[in-house]
Amino acid sequence: MAVAPTLISAAQSHKEAVAFIEAFARVNIEVIRRGLGTPAAEVARAERGLRPDWDDPHRLLESGIHPEQVDEDVRAGTRHLHIDVAASASGVRATRAFLALTGLSAKLQSTLFPELSSQPPRDRARLSEEVVRLNAWLRWVRGGGFDPTAFITYQRSLTTHGKTQNLTGAIGATGAAIAFLDAIRGLDAAAVVDHAGEMPPARVRSPQEISDWRAANAKATLKALLLRNGRALVFASSKDANIFMPLGGEAPFADAADALARFNEVRNDQEARSQVLHEFAVGEVKTATDLANLHERLGLASRETQTELRTDRFLMMAVLNREILEGGVQRRTMNNRDLTRFSHVFNLHHCWGWDGGRTRHPDHWGHFVSSVRRWCRL
Repeated sequence: MAVAPTLISAAQSHKEAVAFIEAFARVNIEVIRRGLGTPAAEVARAERGLRPDWDDPHRLLESGIHPEQVDEDVRAGTRHLHIDVAASASGVRATRAFLALTGLSAKLQSTLFPELSSQPPRDRARLSEEVVRLNAWLRWVRGGGFDPTAFITYQRSLTTHGKTQNLTGAIGATGAAIAFLDAIRGLDAAAVVDHAGEMPPARVRSPQEISDWRAANAKATLKALLLRNGRALVFASSKDANIFMPLGGEAPFADAADALARFNEVRNDQEARSQVLHEFAVGEVKTATDLANLHERLGLASRETQTELRTDRFLMMAVLNREILEGGVQRRTMNNRDLTRFSHVFNLHHCWGWDGGRTRHPDHWGHFVSSVRRWCRL
């Protein structure tokens, strides 16, 4: 493997590895926290301002509530649905919140409570019959001290899980793009002449900042860069980072979108790529935070050998510790048959540098910048 003088500089200390893992864990937990919300408080807020009369015996009868059941929680609007709330055009949000407390799917809600599931105005008699049944259902659900807001949390958790599954990889890919952007701009501030997708703003650097930026901007993904000298960088899912230009005889790239489109036409066919593109470097970006599974992640990264690609192949990864680089108890080092496929190994955490990694590891950052200079001919 090339790069021997700087290979060990790719290692993270235990403190750095923990910091990296914690930063990503906080992002995931924050997404989960926002997604799950505070169902109990939301139910109470939904009824706030409607001020139903909890002391009118006739309305309590229409709601299926005995006067002795009216306590502070009921008056706060967190235990039972009041008939006046259900009948009000302003009570739709509160009604839906109470239906969610039943634990029923949306289809079953509309089947068992069609009037409550419809939009106002509603028939008062049919509405009363359903409110009575709904409140009886909620009393049954709460049996044994069960909190029905857990149903809302459960449903939201299913959605949230899907959101967090690919979040770590997407944030790590943006971190790698930031490393390339900063290296290129440091070498030549005017080198980038066009881009496809959104460039991360200068204020967006840490995993949490990237997560917030992505949440606020559906297009927050940098897909390609076009350099002044005609070379292009594409950040893609199958090959996480490619640096290339058209082969002789092929038309120069008109813009970054053109480079991206031409790359996508051949992205999964190495032989086809070799007919139209000259690749200077092909890289894999791995944001692996499972310390027990690092070797497997590295093995999966090596899909094409450097010989097959006939170009530099780099790995940009974190967490990347000394055990992998030097060999731990099992002596499985970076010289195993899978990992010799990489000509260059970079630590994503060091090169991303949101928390000072470039300053802590200047030799490693310098090696990355030097490689970018050669690949991009800057």
